[in-house]
Amino acid sequence: MKKFLLKIIYVLYAFLAKTYIRRHKPIVIGITWSVWKTSCRMVIFQVFKQLLEGKNIYTSPKNFNSELGLVFSIFKLEEYNPWIKSLIKIFFKFLRKAFFWKKEYDILVLEYWVDHPWDMDFLLKIVKPDYSIFTKLDYIHVENFSSKKEIWEEKIKLIENTKIKAYLNKQDEFLKDSKKSLNVDSSFFNKKWELKYKYICEWKWIKSVIKSDNNVVKTNIMWEDNFVYLALALKILKKFDVDYVENGTFIKLINQPWRFELFNWINKSVLIDSSYNAWPASMLKMIENTNELKKNIFKKYKILFVVWDMRELWKRSKTEHRKLYAYLKSYWEIISVWEETKKYFGTHLWNFKYSKDAWTFLKTYLKKSNNKYLILFKWSQTNIYTEEAIKQVLENNKNEDKLVRQEYHWLEKKQTY
Repeated sequence: MKKFLLKIIYVLYAFLAKTYIRRHKPIVIGITWSVWKTSCRMVIFQVFKQLLEGKNIYTSPKNFNSELGLVFSIFKLEEYNPWIKSLIKIFFKFLRKAFFWKKEYDILVLEYWVDHPWDMDFLLKIVKPDYSIFTKLDYIHVENFSSKKEIWEEKIKLIENTKIKAYLNKQDEFLKDSKKSLNVDSSFFNKKWELKYKYICEWKWIKSVIKSDNNVVKTNIMWEDNFVYLALALKILKKFDVDYVENGTFIKLINQPWRFELFNWINKSVLIDSSYNAWPASMLKMIENTNELKKNIFKKYKILFVVWDMRELWKRSKTEHRKLYAYLKSYWEIISVWEETKKYFGTHLWNFKYSKDAWTFLKTYLKKSNNKYLILFKWSQTNIYTEEAIKQVLENNKNEDKLVRQEYHWLEKKQTY
């Protein structure tokens, strides 16, 4: 009965969201993905916000990973309680907005989140995007699909239903071969030869210099994929008559939490907090960026990786963990945590069952070492709580609020950890 009622509520939400879009006709930029969805969405939004004058732009500051996420974004709902009574109250709020509220934005940046076959059809009935972006598929959220190809067939529906233009990641294995068969105006982004970047240090601050096409801009955040999406935002802006950005322009972006954030650490080492996720493609990209940071800024530092299990890989777990280990072992020191890395990694510094033990070991290891390290750690989730161990070694405890799960309800839950 509860599931039936929820289904009715979701269908009504979708109808109201569709009504709202039809009334106000905003320009919609739709993004679909397996990885880097939020980073792409937030970079696109922030660049548009800074460089496109005279337009009201919105994207949700939240990351609602469900079929409701798109509806909540359309109605700018940023907090909700999943109880039935609360959802019914939200329905009446949406009802008022759908039929009586004024237009709240000119451009809307949306995520099209897919977890089951036919999810995309449901979302496209609400709104088809004017512009779409396809980031990259990876082996995540695959439990409801028989193969990566089946995920591709579901997600490509967004591109096929794009009204004006689609932007496709050149580095995605499926997109490279499928562009010719698409009946929509499209172009590739993330062409390796079109984007160059380097890290520089100005007044003790690390900055990134990005060169793409005829634009040379600076920004405060790091990580190559952020630069790819910044360059893509500049490309899409040409559709809105923003053809050129003055060379040297500084674009200040808000780094998404736990995605390549640097902290000073003990023994003058530097910790890179990239704990948000750990999918295979994300792992490799973060490793590459850590190495690039070393070459540009931290030339005398050694690299050390602290790696947790990559989750939700299912039958791909063995293959992907062994592939990761083979890539890491030849170049850098490794500490691992949890069962999958224990089973599939070969010889390395140590494997631990609990993150606290890993950090106690690492703290002692660094104090005994004469080397300074650039330390990347990947992955933290419920029941692992890496962030609580990190607090023990942060040079400045004021940075604790930049770590994951520092809200009151999480801190209370972790008291028994």
